[in-house]
Amino acid sequence: MNKLDLIIENSAERDIYTIADYIANDNKNAALKLVKEFYKTFELFCMHPKVGFERKDFTYRNVRFYVVKKNYLIVYTVIDNSIHILRVLSAYQDICSVL
Repeated sequence: MNKLDLIIENSAERDIYTIADYIANDNKNAALKLVKEFYKTFELFCMHPKVGFERKDFTYRNVRFYVVKKNYLIVYTVIDNSIHILRVLSAYQDICSVL
């Protein structure tokens, strides 16, 4: 399988910034490490787009979910030959209302 292109939507970029900024208040190294983990996971999706799982109880949209570090949920979809990162959410958010 060919590697898919990666597109990070503005909403996901804002999510990453917000999460990293919050964590950096206590530990800048931990924030940087988490951001690197997110991007490493995005690359995984490009090689294995179905690694995430569907949650029809969360949304009717054609999206997949992937958990990172127990507390973060990446929401993505595959469109044509691209992975679109839609959101990066914290477990402390009301996920259903955000989607």
